Amino acid sequence: MLDKYMDGQPVVYRMLMNAINNNKLSHAYLFDSNGNSDVYDIVMSFVKMIVCMDNEFDIDDISKRIDDGNYLDVKVIEPYGLWIKKDQVLELEEEFNKKAIEGKKKVYIIKSADRMNSSTANSILKFLEEPVDDIIAILIVDNLSLVLPTIVSRCQVLRLNKKNYSDNTLDNFNNLFYNSKLDDENKKLFINNVLSFIKEFEFSELDTIIYGKRLWHNNFKNRDECIMAMELIINFYYDVIKYKTLKTLDFFKDNNELIGSIASKNSLEDLIRKVSICCRIKTYFMINLNINLTYDRFIIEMCGD
Repeated sequence: MLDKYMDGQPVVYRMLMNAINNNKLSHAYLFDSNGNSDVYDIVMSFVKMIVCMDNEFDIDDISKRIDDGNYLDVKVIEPYGLWIKKDQVLELEEEFNKKAIEGKKKVYIIKSADRMNSSTANSILKFLEEPVDDIIAILIVDNLSLVLPTIVSRCQVLRLNKKNYSDNTLDNFNNLFYNSKLDDENKKLFINNVLSFIKEFEFSELDTIIYGKRLWHNNFKNRDECIMAMELIINFYYDVIKYKTLKTLDFFKDNNELIGSIASKNSLEDLIRKVSICCRIKTYFMINLNINLTYDRFIIEMCGD
């Protein structure tokens, strides 16, 4: 499971495998993504190995159930809107005060753990200060400096190496589709639909509202798909900025021509403004605002004056 990261993350790989092989797991781990989008896949590969260490059931079945969120002894929480709420942590604590149901260990993962306010952070700190046997905490952060030092001190910290991006766009975004039911062909179709939308918007602008059903609503049918689409758009514009300033690309290396044409028609200030708008619109989708109204607002704001 972790073997595919042996070369790209040698230190993290060695530390995790030693913990597994020697049965010396820490009660708490903190993964600093360092901008590497593979962090969640690495964490979940580690979690599967933990669960399967002393489990008599079929490993492939357990792995699939963990992927589907149907394994009772693994719990994932992530920000609701902009922040992780205190109620989420309290609910987690109540659930994890009980013994493991299916195996011998329980694991909870907190995604974007750097997005906890002081009240929530203090709640999780109390949980970490009183570790329970066979319960393992895993925190994932993008900005370690935003985490309470007292939380950091109670975790084994693993910092990932920055990712070497592939020439294949799908490889660079497989982690984004981790919880989706899409196969590789439909993932490629999803990415192509996003690129078609960007191309149409960049060269038609406000007219894109008229064709919203064809360009957006037919392709991104629910909140989660809208969020994934916005994440792809954000990374696309990051690539346009990088192309305009450094003539290099990270994510969309096989879309050089489209990126070049968009870089030519936008100033650097325009591109930075668009990234900021995209990040805000992604948040609107995350807090479950009306999809149709959010889409219209997205196009109007992106067009500016």
